[in-house]
Amino acid sequence: MILFLLFSYVDSLSLEQAIDLAFARSPVYYESKITYDKSRVLFYQSLSNLLPTISTSATYTKSEYRGFETSTYTGSMGLTIPLFDLDILSSIFVSGRQVKGNSIQHKSNIANLIVRLKTAYYNLITAQELLESSEITIERAEENLALVRTKYELGAASRLELLQGEVFHLSALQDRARAKTQHITAQEEMKSILGITNDVHPTDTLSVPDDAELPPLDSLLVVLQKVNYNIRVAQELRNVAKLDLISSYLAFLPKISFFYGYNFSSDSLIFDFQYYRDNATTNYGVSISFPIFELKSLIFKYLNAKKEFQLKEITEKRILLETEKSLRTTYYALRESHERLGFARKSLDAAGEASAIAKEQYALGAISFLDFLASEKDLYEVKVSYTSALSDYYVQRASLSYVLGELSFNEER
Repeated sequence: MILFLLFSYVDSLSLEQAIDLAFARSPVYYESKITYDKSRVLFYQSLSNLLPTISTSATYTKSEYRGFETSTYTGSMGLTIPLFDLDILSSIFVSGRQVKGNSIQHKSNIANLIVRLKTAYYNLITAQELLESSEITIERAEENLALVRTKYELGAASRLELLQGEVFHLSALQDRARAKTQHITAQEEMKSILGITNDVHPTDTLSVPDDAELPPLDSLLVVLQKVNYNIRVAQELRNVAKLDLISSYLAFLPKISFFYGYNFSSDSLIFDFQYYRDNATTNYGVSISFPIFELKSLIFKYLNAKKEFQLKEITEKRILLETEKSLRTTYYALRESHERLGFARKSLDAAGEASAIAKEQYALGAISFLDFLASEKDLYEVKVSYTSALSDYYVQRASLSYVLGELSFNEER
């Protein structure tokens, strides 16, 4: 399916197809994925520091003293293995934590991408429906205007009724212009998220949701710290800062390594491996490095690590409070949108019935043309309200799923 979408003209897409296309084309997804892969490379690089380090060197030296020239060929090969180096161990633990944090951040970016895509898709459906509704309203306005013009020419309608018909027609044209702008805006947002240049035509529709009850807010607040991506990323950043602080303590300890190598020196260049083995000097032993002359930098490193850890603790508390606020506001916004959707649906049924009655009564001469146009205008505005309420419900539901993070991630993908 993805290959078909990539190599064909993208026209009609369902929401599921749009999500698959976003994972295949979206720059946002690949930027996040490469960042995560880069952190894994850094982790493996830190692990490689535990492996032996082999070094080789070759030197040719020509000396001249009182007219006499001498040539010297020297070479060396050495192997060093760290036995006790807490800097290496600390970098491994820190990079491992960073991999975990970037993994959570990658999932957060995916969830955010899906929320943005769903919001844009729902807005595109809404804009398309509003554009279609405005076209229908224009057709009815033109029919009403043609009818009142005919009556006006026959003397059966007043100048006021004619002007009212023209005003209603012009108002419908303005509504269509706004709907076109909203449709273009939604199209550009979809194309930007999907990384494509063709217009997208949604095939899915927004169905009326069931009257399912939301779980209690208190139960969601209990699990929020375990499932929300922003909080979990902040926790991992605090853990990384804590490891940095511990490593700044351990940096005062000496470093111990084992070395083994060969040194060779000759006044002529000889291509005989056995000769080099017989005349090479073997060196091996244990090296201990004390950071005596690095105390100034180590002290400032410790002070910076301490402040960084304090900063990450405060940041974690701030993000926790902000996320709890976001959960509460999104939770109640979803409840409100569901209630407004129910009211809008009842209003649409009532407005549709009122418009049909008004049309019959106007044909019988029981109501004025202004009253008839008012019912038509009310019907269009109620349609707009209902469509907007339905879209807002789905957007708020997607926003709540993003706040709940891990609880909804498996459902999204």
